[in-house]
Amino acid sequence: MNTTSGNKRLAADKTGYQNEDDGEEQSGRWLISYADLVTTLMVLFLALYVLQLAKNREFEIKTLAHREVKEVTGAGGASATVAAPNVPEFARRQLLSLLEPLQGNRQITISNASQGVEIAINAKILFNSGDARLLPESFGVLDQIAGVLRDRSKNNILVEGHTDSVPISTAKYESNWELSSARAGAVVRFFADKGIEAHRMAAIGRADNFPLIIGDDAAARAANRRVTILVEY
Repeated sequence: MNTTSGNKRLAADKTGYQNEDDGEEQSGRWLISYADLVTTLMVLFLALYVLQLAKNREFEIKTLAHREVKEVTGAGGASATVAAPNVPEFARRQLLSLLEPLQGNRQITISNASQGVEIAINAKILFNSGDARLLPESFGVLDQIAGVLRDRSKNNILVEGHTDSVPISTAKYESNWELSSARAGAVVRFFADKGIEAHRMAAIGRADNFPLIIGDDAAARAANRRVTILVEY
């Protein structure tokens, strides 16, 4: 009897130990699941917080931009709101009107280019054939152009020399590249002497690569020999 009771008690003790271990294991699993849930919720709330911050920042940027536009347009009145987007076009038209009197002899053309205003001068009123020294007769025209451009200090100026397609080879100029570059440089130097800032200007020789008229007859060659002055906007 004692042996049997002891065996039952031992079995009961073992059963109790096993149940206690199972409870601890289940409790540990429950804690792990709870921790995962808390972590997931924290990540979700953090993502929502960051998203809200981004939306707030975007709203602040739009508000600030709207405020700046309102201040600019308000300072100039209602007309400034309409005129502001067309400032470059207005400046082009103004420059065209200032240079228009120079077109009387049909040797100078003033046109509205995509980058600004282009002034094209026939080479025969600037240089002798095959030479890059400015003729004295050209000083008056160039001086008038310089007077207009000198007051427009915010605009860069690109001077390009163009020749016809007839090859040239002299002791001074081995090709039309050198001749066209020298002619563009001569005009830039003239403008610099008249007070136009050197850092605003650039001189490029184009040779015969950008003809005004396609053709090899005398009229086409005469039209293609030119110097163009691009006032950039």
